[in-house]
Amino acid sequence: MTKVYSLTVESMEEEQFKPFGELWYATKKSPKHRIISPTSYGHDGKSTVEVIWQPKSGLRFHQLERHFGVTQSFVQLSGGSSIVCVAPPTDPDDLYDIPTPEDVRAFLIDASVGYSFRRGTWHSLDRYIQNDVGATFLILNSSPNPTQLVNYQTGTGFISKDLGIDSNPRILKYNNMSTIEFKIEGV
Repeated sequence: MTKVYSLTVESMEEEQFKPFGELWYATKKSPKHRIISPTSYGHDGKSTVEVIWQPKSGLRFHQLERHFGVTQSFVQLSGGSSIVCVAPPTDPDDLYDIPTPEDVRAFLIDASVGYSFRRGTWHSLDRYIQNDVGATFLILNSSPNPTQLVNYQTGTGFISKDLGIDSNPRILKYNNMSTIEFKIEGV
């Protein structure tokens, strides 16, 4: 029997999101000249910039991933309200140190603000779109993209040297964990 963990959607405010990364916005504004607000975006290897389309999907999921070589970042370009789910980084040297279901949180993305995950921050693979169409995001990433994925439904996962390219990722089996699902509520 599946155990469902309910996630209440929170506003994506700077203090609440700080354990997971940073928000991107103009920190200062002037009516007379432009001001550049730096970010802490960083990557190993080659930086990649892509556009990702995310159709509307359900409000349940069972997988989280984390990236070791990039502060993966997103800027919403179009679409309605959307949600991303996150958990704090765990020990990058211990592939079996994964977030407990109680560590996972859901944030309503402010479409006027970009966001960047800290290296190793666990996050949902998708953004959960609230309109009937979908949304488009700019994604800043790296190549190669070392990634770990955990599937709470099956109790398995993998570690990949380069997500989407590594044809032989290392398979991981997590003990005492399976048939877990997350459900986003409060939208």
